Amino acid sequence: MPRVVSVLHHPIPPLRPGRLAEEDGLGWHFRSARALARYGGYEAIAVRPGINRESTIKVIDNVTVVLTPSINLSPSQRIWKWSHVSTALTELVKDAVKRGFIPYIHEYRALNSELVIRKIIDYPMILQHHGSYPPSGLNLKNSLSLIKEFSKRRRDYYLRKVRGVFFVLNEREKHYLEETLNVDAKVIVRTMAVDFNELKPLSEEEKISVRKNIGISEDAIALITYVGVFGEEFGGIKGTQYLFRILRELRLRFGDKVAMIVTGVGEPYATALRRIGAITYRLLPHRDYVKLVAASDVYLLPATSGYSYGGIGVAIIEALAMGIPVVSPTLRDFPEQDRIKDLGVMTRYVDDEEALREFIGALTYVIENRGRYKPWVIRELARKYYSWESFVNEFNNAVKNL
Repeated sequence: MPRVVSVLHHPIPPLRPGRLAEEDGLGWHFRSARALARYGGYEAIAVRPGINRESTIKVIDNVTVVLTPSINLSPSQRIWKWSHVSTALTELVKDAVKRGFIPYIHEYRALNSELVIRKIIDYPMILQHHGSYPPSGLNLKNSLSLIKEFSKRRRDYYLRKVRGVFFVLNEREKHYLEETLNVDAKVIVRTMAVDFNELKPLSEEEKISVRKNIGISEDAIALITYVGVFGEEFGGIKGTQYLFRILRELRLRFGDKVAMIVTGVGEPYATALRRIGAITYRLLPHRDYVKLVAASDVYLLPATSGYSYGGIGVAIIEALAMGIPVVSPTLRDFPEQDRIKDLGVMTRYVDDEEALREFIGALTYVIENRGRYKPWVIRELARKYYSWESFVNEFNNAVKNL
């Protein structure tokens, strides 16, 4: 039986008191470990820092979930967004690797990930990109920016020494690793996946029921977006700031028939959006969120170029899995460029007024032509690249290259 230890670098607050976040399906370390156990027959450990000085161990969906003790180096998060450091995490992973577990480390530019990589640098490993940027120019006038950039450059030194495989979200990161860093490891464009066995289009009756529960009529034009950025109240890179303008413009054209559902938005922005007629949610259990997506007509994401290393986006993949057409600049990372027209419309990154007008125009086009987008065509195109089965197949191939 193959064995994997899937490593996340930061704590995750639980959705419900007294439960682990993993019990509600949170954390890519856990989701990927569960998929490897379910579809690949792996013995799987999913490990991350906790927020206490004691360890927690629990078996969830045939995955051994471990939370290691940690200390918070920067409670204000002024220096690092993720500031819990866990030396116990590095020791646990090293012990697992010595026992034959394949290390699968999520977001390799993070502090705890660096500590783990340094600890097991003599062993082959699989590293997963989650949207982080490579180092940029040093800003000598901003001390915090300077610290972060030096940290990234220090980590690049260790990335060059890694043996194994990098999974990255897009060609830009692949080019950086191969051409700029000249890493020895193999680099593969491979994003996270979703469960197509759970995410399916709703019947008309189911769609009407979900809409009724949130006060949307069955003949409304329902738009939905997720703009959450973990640990932030305002997802600027996902275009939260543009939603006000977008909704107003669409209301001028379609009247009150347009309903916009915005998820992942915090205060005071949620209140401001509600004032202009949007339906907002801060954080929903995943099963409730995907029902809203499945009951919608169009998924929109007016992302800025700040999201350019984020890949297509898992929320986009979930919408495609449920047959919902998409308007987003991130469709540029879909592997079959000639089939994007069957998924929705790929726009430019929304960085200026002209791009915003183009985005609204593309959204208007999809709304007016939504009948031409076939849910099962959208779903099957996405399944080829973003199902957990496809992920496990690619992971197995990566293991063979270690």
